[in-house]
This record gives sequence, structure tokens and C-alpha cells, in this order.
Amino acid sequence: MSTSDADLRARIVSGAIRAYQVADFHSVGPDEVAEHAGVTVDEVHRAYPMWELLVVAVMDRWNNGSRRALWVVAEREGAVAYLRARLEAGLDEPALVRLRVALLSAASNPGHPAAGWFRAQYTHSFEDITLALVRDVVAGREPRGASPRHAAEQLVGLWEGLQVQAMLRSDTDALGGFDRAIARMRAGWAAVGASV
Repeated sequence: MSTSDADLRARIVSGAIRAYQVADFHSVGPDEVAEHAGVTVDEVHRAYPMWELLVVAVMDRWNNGSRRALWVVAEREGAVAYLRARLEAGLDEPALVRLRVALLSAASNPGHPAAGWFRAQYTHSFEDITLALVRDVVAGREPRGASPRHAAEQLVGLWEGLQVQAMLRSDTDALGGFDRAIARMRAGWAAVGASV
């Protein structure tokens, strides 16, 4: 790919992110992306002949960029603090959360052209949380009785569920709900450890 092609693709991805920030996932198409990128629709089609390739590029930059930027929180403070930081970032950038939630359907459909990529990303993210929890138990940030795999299931389920609630309920206190649920989870993890 030439430098000009790489620049064009980067510009289109930036335009697509802006388009998703101001419109619903299902209403964004090549016309909206071209407008926000300052390019022609033909250039969007040339750079991304399949729409799914553009969506993957958007998720790779936007979602994975956010995930990587916040990973330092997991390294310093643990998995719980990391997911809380991601929940807070999602409250500040609801368009990214809407896009992620919309793409869960695509990830669950084996016939979707990008299903493999979405599933691999989801699995990788889950494994990151599990590994962070292993480190947390070893470091004493989480109780010895915590099973990192089961704790990861609970934490990711809590994180995802609170994001959906924040999108659909105006009275949701996502961060407060997260903190309350974490206190109960940790009590459960500690109780399991005490009984072993």
C-alpha cells in the first residue's frame, strides 16, 4: 500500500469515527463517512471495497486504542480498576459504546464476514482480564480464593451490563453500581478463599 493509500485509509477511518460519534450505527454509510472524511464516496469504496473492512479498521483504532491506552491502569491498579476506567471512558464517549454493542450481534453471527475478527478480539480482551486477575491474586490486590477465570466472567458481565443500562436508562449510576457490585463480588471471593 502506498503512502497516499495509507493516508487515505487513515483519513477515512477518522471520518468514520466522527460519523459514528454523531449518528446511530445503522444510519452511517459510505456517504456519511465520505462527508466527515472530506473525500468522495468512490474513494471510500476504493480504500474499503467491503464495508466490514472499514468497520474493523474503525474498531481497531477506536476501541482497541482506548483499551491499550487504559491498560496501564490494569498494570498499576488491577483488573477491577481497569474495567472501571473503561466504564468511565464509555460514559464520556457513548458513541463508542453504542458501536461496540451494535457489533456484538455481528460477532455472534458466524455468517458475518468479520465475525472471526470480532470474536478473536472479544476473546483476547477476556483473556487479558483473566491474566490481569491472576496477577491481582498473586499481588494480593484480590482475595486468594478468587478464581481468575470466574472473576473475569463476573467482571466482564458487570461491565457490559452496566454499559447497556447506561445507554437505555437515564437514571443509571453506572459507576456507583459498579462499585457496589464489586464490593459484593470481593466479599464472595474472600468467602470462597476462607472456605478452601
